Amino acid sequence: MFGEADLATAAAVKGRWEELKREQEAREGIFHDVPETLPALLYARKVQRRAATVGFEYPDAAGALADLDSELAELGEAIAGTAGEAAPETEADPAVFAELGDVLFAAVNVARRLNVDPELALRAVSSRFVARVERAAELARDDGRDWTSLPVGEQDRYYDRAKEALR
Repeated sequence: MFGEADLATAAAVKGRWEELKREQEAREGIFHDVPETLPALLYARKVQRRAATVGFEYPDAAGALADLDSELAELGEAIAGTAGEAAPETEADPAVFAELGDVLFAAVNVARRLNVDPELALRAVSSRFVARVERAAELARDDGRDWTSLPVGEQDRYYDRAKEALR
């Protein structure tokens, strides 16, 4: 029971809670209290949660993952439709910009469905990357080589060794 309503699921309870808040506090709109000033990953997760409270979400993580796959394909198509990789420090192609945004939003949705905080996951992988690159540079230096001047293929081999060393 939730007030006078008999609600069978957690989603129904959340939906009723949102309905009551809108009624009692004269709130308008589904996203009425999601601050636009939040960092992008947190903002995306909160608007997705809010949409879910009104039933607008995939039924499971597999649906969210399929959407991510679809968005990646669309990004590939947008990239293929350009002249190639953008020069550093230039404006991105508008279609690529939009599709990459869709990929990021879909990835946040997958994370949300799996109860993974995307901010923490991205922070953790970034830290692992930094540690691995620094270790790769050390391994190259131990071999008497300057990692920064190596071709990317050789850097990649040192990076793979660093990954193994840091497991």
